[in-house]
Amino acid sequence: MRADVLVGPTSWVSERFGARSAGELWTRIPEALRTAIARAVHSRPHEPQTVDRLLDNPRWPHPYEELAVYLGELPGAEVVTAKRSAYQLVVVNGHIVLPWRYGPSGAVSMRDVPPGRGFGRLARELIARYAPPQPLPGPQLPLVRDIMDEREVAALCAELAKVHPKPQLVLAGYAGSADHGLLRACLGVPGTTASGTLAWRHADDLPLPAPAIPRPRRMQFP
Repeated sequence: MRADVLVGPTSWVSERFGARSAGELWTRIPEALRTAIARAVHSRPHEPQTVDRLLDNPRWPHPYEELAVYLGELPGAEVVTAKRSAYQLVVVNGHIVLPWRYGPSGAVSMRDVPPGRGFGRLARELIARYAPPQPLPGPQLPLVRDIMDEREVAALCAELAKVHPKPQLVLAGYAGSADHGLLRACLGVPGTTASGTLAWRHADDLPLPAPAIPRPRRMQFP
């Protein structure tokens, strides 16, 4: 379904997060992701290629920061972070919300993209700990040795281990680019297929935020 005509949270989102939080999550997750992309564009307004590389970087902190801002005060929400870490995650009613840019085109929904492409160290670790114990589909690019990232992921997972009961993982996937901003947002849960590979157990498109209309500037004459 077109993301610009979606009305109200689906029954799956309501069952997962509760009716009280579902309506807020339905709109706040896309708004947080749009804000994250806008921050990157505004910081480098004349460097679209640099911004696109930022969007592909799993350590890019803006999506984590904006999800913490937009979701952190919801009922049943908890922001989990570690000292001096680029990562912070929101746990809402027993679900870890992990941002993931799955592509640059809004023509493709996250449900049509196999989970695993572009996963960084944190996503792979969370899949191993909080998703069904199945290998990621297809060959995965080896991770570059990064001692700092390894320490930050280990520290964050240690903090997540203190959350009881053990939370489940949901991915806040999005498509976007420097030139077009946020093009699509989705929420999904990875699961196993009949053949034993990792795929989407469920995935919902989220509504795109209304376009921001800049305020007209008052003309000043000499």
